[in-house]
Amino acid sequence: MASNLAEHISIQRIDKSQYISKSPPQHIGNEATLAYGGYAIAYGIHSACQEAPDAFHLYSVLGNYLRAANTKEKLICKTTALRRSKSFLTYRITIEQKQLSGEVRPCMELLADFHKEEPSLLTYSASPTRKYSHWRDCMPWEQVVMRWSDSGKITQAQSESIRPNFKTSTTLYECRPCPEGVAYHNLMGIFKDARTNQEKLPPTEKSSADWVRVEQPLQTEGEQMASLGFIMDGMLSLLPLIHNHLFYDDVSACSSLDFALRIFSTRINVNDWHLREAIGHHAGHGRSYSESRIWDEKGNMIASMTQQSILRVPAQTSKI
Repeated sequence: MASNLAEHISIQRIDKSQYISKSPPQHIGNEATLAYGGYAIAYGIHSACQEAPDAFHLYSVLGNYLRAANTKEKLICKTTALRRSKSFLTYRITIEQKQLSGEVRPCMELLADFHKEEPSLLTYSASPTRKYSHWRDCMPWEQVVMRWSDSGKITQAQSESIRPNFKTSTTLYECRPCPEGVAYHNLMGIFKDARTNQEKLPPTEKSSADWVRVEQPLQTEGEQMASLGFIMDGMLSLLPLIHNHLFYDDVSACSSLDFALRIFSTRINVNDWHLREAIGHHAGHGRSYSESRIWDEKGNMIASMTQQSILRVPAQTSKI
């Protein structure tokens, strides 16, 4: 059984331009008995990086979630080269899985673009929307939950029951939430009635942030990029609930529909601490649109991910 993130996102070649995950994807961070979508992203990115020559670096990944993956079967990645030039490479990756019925069906389709590094004409980078505490001054989620328990805000039984919700940040990568963000104050939305420090702000001006790093060494650029995609997928579909006093019991569906990952650096080391900020841009018509951006400790924005997600009203109140 995989024990760290490098093992969780590892793949092996099974045929020319085809790969299979070494382990099935796992259930993380949602109430449904389905696999976390970040696994499909990570496997797809890792497969594309295996195909690309060393001189080319990943800069864009666009993808669509076609159906949820189960946690019983491994995922198969089929890569197709769409563009090969002196400066650019583009691959289409289809991620498939054997269904419980026995049929093999696609779970995700993505496009991965690579660029050979060129000199910079201009160099600048956006900053986070507000000032956040440094990682040295932030506690891991486990300690934040413990503080809630010690202060009497939640019972010991509640403390134990919510720990599985923070599985990724305690086992696969380290995560320290910033007290300036909404998610810190309501434990990722679990306690939806909790008052936060951003109550007076409209939804589009609220934010949640954390410091993240992978503790176990990542050996290749493919592992770095796959891990980045895995981490950046987290929280975005849930963000509208976190920022608006809602949780899973208030919706009939809340999951990602598509994503766009943009990478701005050719030298990313996810083993180092990075600041990740998540903000919501729009909600309506049964969907939401959110964005996560990430910076290194020097303040350079190294990547962003945007997602549209389904945000469906409870069945009993739906007019559809």
